[in-house]
Parts: sequence; C-alpha cells; structure tokens
Amino acid sequence: MLGGDLRGHVALEPLAALRHLYALGPLEGVRGEVSIFGSDPSIARIEGDAVATASTWSARACFLVWAQVPRWSEHTPRDPLADLDAIEREAVALARRTGLDPDRPFPFRVEGTAVLVTLHVLDKRDSLPHDPERHERAKVRRTLSATAVELIGFHSRHHRGVFTPRESNVHVHVRTADGRISGHLETIGLAPGARLAVPAAGWTQ
Repeated sequence: MLGGDLRGHVALEPLAALRHLYALGPLEGVRGEVSIFGSDPSIARIEGDAVATASTWSARACFLVWAQVPRWSEHTPRDPLADLDAIEREAVALARRTGLDPDRPFPFRVEGTAVLVTLHVLDKRDSLPHDPERHERAKVRRTLSATAVELIGFHSRHHRGVFTPRESNVHVHVRTADGRISGHLETIGLAPGARLAVPAAGWTQ
C-alpha cells in the first residue's frame, strides 16, 4: 500500500457468513478504516469534519488481517494498561500463559475505559502517487477522553510493514462502546480494570 497500490484487494461481503470474526485494515483508496469486532463490521470514513461509521459488508480493504476466535481467555492486569507498549507486553505474557506461541501471529482484545485515546481515519483526497509521506498526511486524527472502548489488535514479530506498521509489532483498531467512532489506534491510556483477552486454548494460530 505504501508503495502506491491502493486497490481494494479484499472484498468484505464473502466474509459476512463467518462467525466470531475479528479483522482490521485500511479501506480501499486509503479513504477509511475497516474494523470487525465479533462479526460486526465498523467502516469508518471522514464525512465533513467528523468520523462517520457504518455497519456494512459492502466495502473493500487494501489489505485485511483477520481471525476467527470462538472463545477468549480473559485477564484483568494488576497494573493499568498505560500505553500500547504495556498492552503488547501483557498480551504476549497472557498468550504465553495460555499456551500460544508468541513468536507466531495472534489476535488480542481489550475492553475498558480510555483515559485518553488518539485514533486516526485515513482520508486520502489527492490523486497523487501514494508514498509514506502522503500516507501520513492522509491521517485525520481524533482524541477522546473518559470513553468506554473496545480494541482489536494483531501481534506479530515478523510482519512489520506487512500487516503491522513498520515501527511496531502490533496493529490495533479501536471502537467506542456506543459504536459511533472507530479507527486505527495510535495512543491510549486505560483506566484500572481494563480486560485483556487472547484466544483460548485450542485456537489454531
């Protein structure tokens, strides 16, 4: 995508029948974000000056990372999840305790109250060839505070620049509990009591 291929390679409609589906990726044309929470799609776009979401399968993603997870193993960390690094550490530790191999890709979920959260929704408006610099300019950022949220993320140590950002082992999307806003998570601090989950024993990586 950062090399200029903005086509919608993945149609969502064929995935509509899949149960327990969790997924994320950029909308085709770099004009939004695709998030799927428990087979419930949230397509975020910028309309006017606001983030607008739609629960529809009629969309295509430039790329999509996804998994079917029928059961989760949940844990409430003792210390607050103060940032993405803390979330990654706790997710890897919980994966290891539940028998997953953290050296292989796995999804994770978080539910809680965000003290402060920054997200972005891609909104490319020019017709110029896409590159990392123009990708950065296409990000429309929003900051929320004291908001109940759900996160879906994917962890991999071997897929930077493939389905995680080039500088991170995790790619995470966020949705507010009321479903009104979703997008690509940039930063977050969660209040105590947030619940972290990884696939339960028996899930195939």
